[in-house]
Amino acid sequence: MHEIALCQSLLEQAMKARDAKPFRRVVRVSLSVGQQSRVQPDALRHAFDLLSRDTFLEGADLRIDRPPGEAFRLVEMEVS
Repeated sequence: MHEIALCQSLLEQAMKARDAKPFRRVVRVSLSVGQQSRVQPDALRHAFDLLSRDTFLEGADLRIDRPPGEAFRLVEMEVS
């Protein structure tokens, strides 16, 4: 399931952002996941919920945009 690998990468990006500019928690994560990427949004949400447990990402609102195309990218991460 590559959704887990994507979430692991997302967590690593968030940790780097936190190292660069400290914050307490992430409020919202907005992703752009192309419809042709073969990523299943429900599986991605499940992986996010599992991997964010007991981290500063736990409870963050995960928003997934599904444009046509093959891109996967972090659009925005709102922190507090």
